[in-house]
Amino acid sequence: MAARAAVRNSLQFIALILATSLFSLATDRAVITGTVTDNLGKPLKGATVMVWHAGVRKGYSSYCPGCYRDCGKRSTTDVAGSFTIGNLDPELWFELLVVRDGYTPTFIEKVDPAIAGPKTVSLTQRAIVNDPMRVVRGRVVDSHGRARRDAVVIPEGVTTQINGGNHSMYGTIKGLDPIAVTDSRGRFDLAYNQEASGMMVRVEARGMATKFAALPSGAKRQTITIFDGAAIRGRLLNQGKPVAGAEIGLIAEERGGFRDNLKIVGNPYPEVRIGTQGDGSFLIPNVPVPVVWYVYAKMESIASLGAVNPVETSTVRDGELLNVDDLEIVPGHQLRGRITLSDGVRIPDGMRITIGTDRVWDSQTVLIGPDGSFDFRSIPTGKYKIFPSVRGYRLHNKQSTIEMIIDKDIDTFRLVLEPVS
Repeated sequence: MAARAAVRNSLQFIALILATSLFSLATDRAVITGTVTDNLGKPLKGATVMVWHAGVRKGYSSYCPGCYRDCGKRSTTDVAGSFTIGNLDPELWFELLVVRDGYTPTFIEKVDPAIAGPKTVSLTQRAIVNDPMRVVRGRVVDSHGRARRDAVVIPEGVTTQINGGNHSMYGTIKGLDPIAVTDSRGRFDLAYNQEASGMMVRVEARGMATKFAALPSGAKRQTITIFDGAAIRGRLLNQGKPVAGAEIGLIAEERGGFRDNLKIVGNPYPEVRIGTQGDGSFLIPNVPVPVVWYVYAKMESIASLGAVNPVETSTVRDGELLNVDDLEIVPGHQLRGRITLSDGVRIPDGMRITIGTDRVWDSQTVLIGPDGSFDFRSIPTGKYKIFPSVRGYRLHNKQSTIEMIIDKDIDTFRLVLEPVS
């Protein structure tokens, strides 16, 4: 109980500080307006338009995307299909979620009130499905059994019967509802255009940890319980001084995916990104448990200062607050080199090269100079992949990447690209 209270108090404190600072900067509040129609252009009355996520227009967000005080604000469309969401912070961009019974929910991504005019969104009517073997029915509740309204449920995959055996598909699947949103009783339905034995779903609810669940199809409604998760906090320092405005990443040590029969392998959670505050601190809420994680400063956000070696930490139980060691910026390595084209053609302007690491979810991308030169700075020691991207050219033997270990400065790295035949 004490740990859970600590998480709650920390989140409330940071929310108060952030809300106060943002409010003081935003004397002129922003407004988002728009219209919701069906796919024939007819206005839809009674659709709900809500702020799902938010982020800062400049720099890196120092708060989780679903935790800003504007998140959760909503409007219901009138007879003309019009909506208005007012009193918004003009320093933020917003992701909107549009929901109406009988229609497929739709996101409107990165709406910037400072530059956006009225938005128009079209909803597609959902077909009525009477075959229970084409539908997964669920209900989302919290750890106290309370229904969670407005939870987003995203299908990750579906299993069907082929020649008497199960066959699983993952990713974007034609004929599968792309998203569902729970109603006031926490209920949702997801339909497929053919019979299925089950679906793998990802559940995201504001202020809760992400949850994956395999659900069977059929008439029975299945219950998914989601939890608060843990919180991870720490500081980013450079020579003992706090570093503000840098981006922190969080990724599972053992990343994962899905196998046949809707089996979860490892930890398929996406990377979490959050910015450091003025005192160099960061707080990542609603982290799934139990998982071993890497916490790290994103290379591109601190390249001018140095590098950070990832810190390993483990979430064990729901409601705990973890303090990670200070992330100390240290000198990194430099990788400089040159790309030439085997046919002697000059490299076009705007081409790029990327260096990335599998240990954590991190990379740097730089422009290739007119003479083919490139320069990566502040690279932590580790194993990396190099991805050159020159239109119409590729590495020898149709390779897409080159792997290498970087544990010192390299000044004479050379790459030759061949024309794509």
